[in-house]
Amino acid sequence: MGGQRVQIEWRLRKVMASRNVWNATELRELLVQRAGFELSLQSVDVLIKKQPVQVKVATLKALCTTLQCTPNELFGIDTPRDVSLVEPDSTEVRGEQ
Repeated sequence: MGGQRVQIEWRLRKVMASRNVWNATELRELLVQRAGFELSLQSVDVLIKKQPVQVKVATLKALCTTLQCTPNELFGIDTPRDVSLVEPDSTEVRGEQ
């Protein structure tokens, strides 16, 4: 597979802007109000400014609830052409025709 990798873009800032949420303080308050989810202001700020290495499901649910979005809106996926999620036909794998 030519060394190409799937690229994932964290789009929280874009989703926030499309919902007129402009800063960490505002998002933090909305997380509490709409999802009953508490994060420190510093944690919210990091989520906005840096692409996370991992995101807890509870955090993802709270963000989606708060911003009324889906995980697909928060993550942009760029799949290289030679990466396929479909398993090859078993006859092709064994070299049979």
